[in-house]
Amino acid sequence: MTALLRTFDGMLPMQLGAARECRLFGLACLAGAVLGLLYQVIRAVRVVIPHFKAVVFIEDMLFGLMFGLALVLLCTGEQTRVRGFVLFGEGFAALLVHFAVGRPLIRGFSAIYSLIRRKLIQPVIDIIAKNAKRASRKIVQKYKNLKFFKKVEKSA
Repeated sequence: MTALLRTFDGMLPMQLGAARECRLFGLACLAGAVLGLLYQVIRAVRVVIPHFKAVVFIEDMLFGLMFGLALVLLCTGEQTRVRGFVLFGEGFAALLVHFAVGRPLIRGFSAIYSLIRRKLIQPVIDIIAKNAKRASRKIVQKYKNLKFFKKVEKSA
């Protein structure tokens, strides 16, 4: 058993202890899963409601800063070094959430958005369009006899 736990040349020894490193790995996985889920929500909103490239850039930059902040907080709480298993835990959990939750979440957001658009937004747009059409007809009827709107005949 001791042969399994020994360190190899160039490898750092387990400085935190097995229990603390397992706890840190679990926290890294939890942080990665939460951040991965947050990114899937951002991605689903992007699919449903198209964004400008600048807005996508800002969203991605803020998300990257949050992911980096989580990494720094996890690593500086125990030690000042970035540990490989923390990076692996965050990344693996985020990828797992991406493949497990990503597509169903986008379908759900799309269904909810189309329902909201069909039941709430489209009736309002239809009412506005109907009133605008009615108002434009009244304006045309009122001002159609003005000299400004009469056709100019070409002289031969």
